[in-house]
Amino acid sequence: MLRTLLLFTILTLTASCGRYQPAPDDRIGDTDPNALSEALLEGLKAGRDVSEEVAQLAALEPSVLAAALDTRAEQLAFWVNTYNGMVQYLLTEDPSLYDDRGAFFSTPRFTVAGREMSPNEMEHGIIRGGENRLGLGFIPQIFPNKFDRTFRIKGGDSRVHFALNCGASDCPPVEIYSPETYETQIDARVRSYLADHSSLEQRDGEQVLVTSPLFSWFKGDFRDHDGVDDFLVDYGILQESNKDIKREYADYDWTLETGIWAE
Repeated sequence: MLRTLLLFTILTLTASCGRYQPAPDDRIGDTDPNALSEALLEGLKAGRDVSEEVAQLAALEPSVLAAALDTRAEQLAFWVNTYNGMVQYLLTEDPSLYDDRGAFFSTPRFTVAGREMSPNEMEHGIIRGGENRLGLGFIPQIFPNKFDRTFRIKGGDSRVHFALNCGASDCPPVEIYSPETYETQIDARVRSYLADHSSLEQRDGEQVLVTSPLFSWFKGDFRDHDGVDDFLVDYGILQESNKDIKREYADYDWTLETGIWAE
């Protein structure tokens, strides 16, 4: 019995460690996943039927997708667009899904490259680089599956928290990201969101920064900027001289609101 259990564990770990190998160039052809993810959002923004784009995302071959997403900018732009497209599509089609937010975020309902995924799986398993959903950015997922191991974005990018729209009123507006301009777009989006969701206030004679609870929920992710303090300095909310002031986190408005598009 023990040997069987050990063998099963070894086989499970071995399966988890595999990755889809990128397809050769002649199999990629004209496949452009980023153009497809952008078309999905453009269609949703225009209010037209996007069932064709949804079907094309589902039909992508994992090996072709892995080969086509060749750079970090391509990976980030594709998965941020696809996450936002998934959420907008599902909640526009059936707003009642949001009545139980926990079930909405954890239930697989959207297929990419043959894998049906939930918003949680896409956000934490891939976009955040394989982080545990409840680990505050300090605890990775222990046994990622083959799909996640192939597509997770190594090291993540803390800026995505100001780009991902989960359907709530306080979420960042949906912007359509292109690999060529991702860096410029995401930096501008972070600055815009934080400017609208941060304020310096006086509390009992003490200056306090009131800002987004995203910093509290994903604290460990901001290590790519040497921590939350330096992130806030980098994006102009604080200065080096006052970055250690007391912080408070505003309540997050979870009211359902789709169709929040960047100008």
